[in-house]
Amino acid sequence: MSEHITTFSKIHFTPTDPVLTDIKIEDIAHALSLLCRANGHFKSFFSVAQHSINCATEAKERGYSKRIQLSCLLHDASEAYISDITRTVKKQLPQYIEFEDRLQKLIWNKYLDQPLSDEETRQVFEIDDAMLYYEFLNFMEEEIFNFTPCLKGVPDFECKAFEDVERQFIILFNRLTGKEKNYISVGIDGCKGGWLVVAISNETFEVGKFKTIEEICIRYQGADSLLIDIPIGLPESKVDVVKRPDNELRTLLSKKASSVFNTPFRQIVYAADEKIAWELNRELDAKQTPISMALCKAIKQVDVFLQNNPQWKNRLLESHPEYCFYLLNGGIPLEDNKRDDYGQEKRIDILKDCFSESQAVIETYKKQNKLRKKIDDVLDALCLAIVGRLGCNDGYRTIPDLPYQDCTGLNMQITVFKRK
Repeated sequence: MSEHITTFSKIHFTPTDPVLTDIKIEDIAHALSLLCRANGHFKSFFSVAQHSINCATEAKERGYSKRIQLSCLLHDASEAYISDITRTVKKQLPQYIEFEDRLQKLIWNKYLDQPLSDEETRQVFEIDDAMLYYEFLNFMEEEIFNFTPCLKGVPDFECKAFEDVERQFIILFNRLTGKEKNYISVGIDGCKGGWLVVAISNETFEVGKFKTIEEICIRYQGADSLLIDIPIGLPESKVDVVKRPDNELRTLLSKKASSVFNTPFRQIVYAADEKIAWELNRELDAKQTPISMALCKAIKQVDVFLQNNPQWKNRLLESHPEYCFYLLNGGIPLEDNKRDDYGQEKRIDILKDCFSESQAVIETYKKQNKLRKKIDDVLDALCLAIVGRLGCNDGYRTIPDLPYQDCTGLNMQITVFKRK
């Protein structure tokens, strides 16, 4: 029987005699996102990775340094290689404690510039114990200490897809170690009088309104990702319609299929006036609705820009906010209306998990648009910006997998990030 285990990244790792170079953050994030707290006895799944993220977030709320935040994120990293044992049993296993201590120190030594001081160690494990207390209070309705620990932040105890937690763990690790690339991602959504734009870069952002797509592309010509909620790649016949991603998107969104409108034919988009557009709709049997016809002016603006600026072809890319929210929500469609308070709060919570400044983005939008109470436009634009940023980190995929092109060479696709 071999002395090693095989990790997620296919490394043969010996927990009793660990090698520094064999420790990989990808293995730690993956394993901890699948390892349940409390030996699996909580009423719903809650992973060690989620616990670790909560600890790191609490350290930030307390004003601790990034070094302490990183230490909190990694304080249970040894469990990725030796699993976890309940505290009552662990006390009876001195050799396990020895292995755990050696491995944990090796992990910290790899990712910290110097060993933790006694005070730093106290800070880390004080947060660890506080989180343990509130986890049992939340999941088991049990107070495990005879005192109530103080928390500065609000822990996130939501049950989440392990892939999303794994990604969140890696993103936080990269941010705390300075390895996060400074991608600029832009989300664009149509709004009254033009286009609403949210541009994000690490933890900074911009919110703005533009009259034309050209203005946006000039302003953000150096961006790594530009996703827009408008059809790109127009059909000219019924044969072309089936090449568009619309039908596949409706199937994926199930009960939210109505959020996917029929894409107008190019002939209709370029019609001289609305009357002619409706006549063409009947002649071509294009099955357009008043909603999709109302988009023609915006669709034409984007199409004209792309035809006149070929360097932007297949760089300014179509996406779909409702499908993006579906992905960010672990593959579950958001059935609540995005214009209702509850539906908006649900979307905000999802966005905050992916981008820490999401609430600030929304508040900035509100200040800029004091007369407009609805925030659905900024939620959609922010969602696209976040999805673009995830694509920069994890890579992109399209619907369909192998897109067709329209007669002008524009890909007919929906662009999103790859789910690991």
